[in-house]
Amino acid sequence: MTKKRGAIAFLLTTVLLAGSVIPLQAGELEDAIKEQRELQKKGEQARSQLNNLTHTADKLQNQIKSLATQITVATNSLNEKQVAYNQAVEAVNQSEQELKKREEELANRQEVLRKRVKEIYQVGQVSYLEILFEAEDLSDFITRVEYFNRLIDNDQKILTDIGLEKARIEEETKVLQAHRDEAAKLKAEAEKAKAELDAKKKEHQVALDTNKKAQSDIFEQIEQMEADSNAIAEKIRKLTANSGVVHGTISTYPLPGCYEISDAYGWRIHPITKKKSLHTGTDLPAPTGTKVLAAGNGEVIMADWYGAYGNAVIVDHGGGYTTLYGHNSKLAVKVGDMVKAGDVVAYAGSTGWSTGPHLHFEVRIKGESTDPMQFFR
Repeated sequence: MTKKRGAIAFLLTTVLLAGSVIPLQAGELEDAIKEQRELQKKGEQARSQLNNLTHTADKLQNQIKSLATQITVATNSLNEKQVAYNQAVEAVNQSEQELKKREEELANRQEVLRKRVKEIYQVGQVSYLEILFEAEDLSDFITRVEYFNRLIDNDQKILTDIGLEKARIEEETKVLQAHRDEAAKLKAEAEKAKAELDAKKKEHQVALDTNKKAQSDIFEQIEQMEADSNAIAEKIRKLTANSGVVHGTISTYPLPGCYEISDAYGWRIHPITKKKSLHTGTDLPAPTGTKVLAAGNGEVIMADWYGAYGNAVIVDHGGGYTTLYGHNSKLAVKVGDMVKAGDVVAYAGSTGWSTGPHLHFEVRIKGESTDPMQFFR
């Protein structure tokens, strides 16, 4: 690669050739470059904000997923607690019904015995005289008296048994009521835990929706800045392009050995703004540091940071043809250098608005973009 002349010499020579027209163009070029750099700074700030928002959105989405899983677990736990509580309530109801039945039975038995004792008390000795007179003999009399005594003793035993059964059921009911109260407590705790998780998930979703709205606003800003940047880039090309002499043709593939195309020329969904836009070049994936070659003979008219293109090189091939090499990790040429087809002009990277190491390769004819792959078919 040889250097034909430096930028200052180039401007002086052009001034001598073009007279008073060039100072106007030089001023316009300086203003355009300054405006491009300002857009670049704003673009980087917007992209930084977008990266922060995207990072936050990813965290929120992961947290929402985690909360959704926790809510599922909490819901299952609540359902189990609800079933346990329902079973405890049913057990208490059954026990209370059984207790009520025993209480009624004991009350009936007590009433029967009370009446019998009352009758015996009221009749008193008359009853024994009746038993004596009605008895056939002494033995029959004793038998009759023992019968009445045993009847009363049996009633007392039945009362005792019923009382013991009632006490047992009362104790069981207390235990079941305690289980029911504990089940109710656990159910309330499960309901509270689920409600808190639901509230957290709702808060995170609101935050995520707000984040997405902010991303959308920045996408619009980036899209507008990209459009402005492209317009200024076109202006710079027209102000700097030397279309008088054809230095060479576009014939050399810029990335020998790297023939995969990750994003072809044409309309697409922009990887940064997520909106449909014209992709003015072809993206060729390549490891960072891969040599980028000039596609033909020409003059370097730009070698610097170039907004969304990152570190970029533009070569003027004459006749209105220019090539652009964007997103480089490092540049190997400077403005004014004359290059030949196959000379190294940069090294592939992922600077500017890029999602990974690759070369963005453009060919423009009189400022209009065209499919660069047509020159290598």
